[in-house]
Amino acid sequence: MGRTQTFLAVGLIAMVACGGDSAPFPSDAGDGARRLVAQTTSGELSGAWADETAGVAVFRGIRFAQPPVGDLRWRPPAPVTSWEGTVAASEFGPACWQARNPDNSPYARGELPRSEDCLTLNVWSPVGAGERLPVMVWFHGGGHSSGVGSATIFDGTAMANNGVLMVTANYRLGPLGFLAHPALTAESHHGASGNYGILDHVATLEWVRDNIAAFGGNPDNVTIFGQSAGSWSVCALQASPLARGLFHKAIGHSGGCFGGPRAHLSRTGGGVATESSGHDIGLAIAAELGAEGEGPDLAVALRAAEPEAVMNAQRAAGQGTGVIVDGWVLPALPDAIFAAGEQNDVPVILGSMSDEGSTLYAGMAELPRNQFVAGIRDQYGEQADAVLAAYVEEVDSSTKTAGQAIAADRNFTWQMRAWARAIGGTNDVFLYFFSHAPPVFRLYLPDRPHLDFPAGRRGAGAYHSGDLAYAFGNVGLVGIEWDDRDRDLSDQMSKYWSNFAKTGDPNGDGLPEWPRYDRASEGAIEFATVGTVPTSKVREAKLDLFDSTYQVGGN
Repeated sequence: MGRTQTFLAVGLIAMVACGGDSAPFPSDAGDGARRLVAQTTSGELSGAWADETAGVAVFRGIRFAQPPVGDLRWRPPAPVTSWEGTVAASEFGPACWQARNPDNSPYARGELPRSEDCLTLNVWSPVGAGERLPVMVWFHGGGHSSGVGSATIFDGTAMANNGVLMVTANYRLGPLGFLAHPALTAESHHGASGNYGILDHVATLEWVRDNIAAFGGNPDNVTIFGQSAGSWSVCALQASPLARGLFHKAIGHSGGCFGGPRAHLSRTGGGVATESSGHDIGLAIAAELGAEGEGPDLAVALRAAEPEAVMNAQRAAGQGTGVIVDGWVLPALPDAIFAAGEQNDVPVILGSMSDEGSTLYAGMAELPRNQFVAGIRDQYGEQADAVLAAYVEEVDSSTKTAGQAIAADRNFTWQMRAWARAIGGTNDVFLYFFSHAPPVFRLYLPDRPHLDFPAGRRGAGAYHSGDLAYAFGNVGLVGIEWDDRDRDLSDQMSKYWSNFAKTGDPNGDGLPEWPRYDRASEGAIEFATVGTVPTSKVREAKLDLFDSTYQVGGN
């Protein structure tokens, strides 16, 4: 079977020819069994049914690059080697190397299988669509230091049932994915180091361009989307010349790449480093590994370290790693790229949660009021009185709540507005604000769903990541105690997302009208408990404070 010719048979062993590229087909294995197979540029894959009744196939753990180990560590992803015969794509690949989140974290992932050999993706394909389908490619969050594309909450079956082809992908994380160092820069043909995780995203999109037709997808209609660090990635890809032409629409949940350079990169605040500050971080990590000096021998010494040793060295150095301006993947700060109109010109959906900080910054201390106020004055200077006045209700209630709200608005809600403002005059933008409080559950441990929030099962409000089950149509698949509003909102949001992937406009039959964003009205849609309603100028007075006081290196 050629890559550009597939056939379909659902419920039949005989194969029925379909025009053009189509979905994978059940073929007779010779013993009465049926296989779902697809021919990629590297070789044939066999998948499985995600939902046979609905006709959704899944191909798990597909390599999109060679394992980035040995001499391939801290290099751009290398093309996959072709194979003979059929390779089973029935099991998810391991997560990329990362630290284990504490079990009491709302983002606990348990004992994930971890490996440097982790560059795999997963495809959910509706069998028998009879036409090339729009493709949605998901990049997970986790501060560019944790997470995995195969988490249950990202299951693509429901979205495939909405008529899109779903892809989720892993990418290198932490210092193994974002280490910049002078020795690595010196050996690079592009004079760049550090953005290996972003290069993994580019390689994923190149794989989609070259192979997705064999699964029934349209390589000329690709939507990228992500949340938190995955959304920072989407922002970086929109700014990067390397991703030009590889995607045609973008969705960002709670994370952007604006606000100028940051001297330090935090797991929760994100940010973009300069080459100089990125090198400083890399030098500190290398020193903890005992790898000092310069030249090729130093690069060899760095690659000889065990992955866990690299992670430990980062923790010992007290440094975060993340996206940097390297002159290649990012030729300049994203602010400058967008200001010059040099970004990839595509329609976008952007949005944030009303209570991003309730879980993400759950470890913040409840400080005495005078100590909290002193900290705000130290951080915001002349703007401190305005910040304290804007958040007076939160401060009066709890300094911890106030600290969470200020950090969340600055790092997330402000970012999404800055992104919308940067492209609102040239791109179609649809802005959302999610204020409905989901049931609190552990995203990666559905068998242990509750966290100890005193205010009750929805006491965390609309928390960071709380919109994901809705966007994927997966309420009921993860968590418990969903109600009718949750199910209705999940149906709405997943349809908005799939409509956008199909046409560039989320609106459609039976859905509340979602206004386009423009700079004058700053219109948006609010996913609220009372309903899905139009709104405008979300938290304008609070967000305006951060236009001039956006903190370099803050949390």
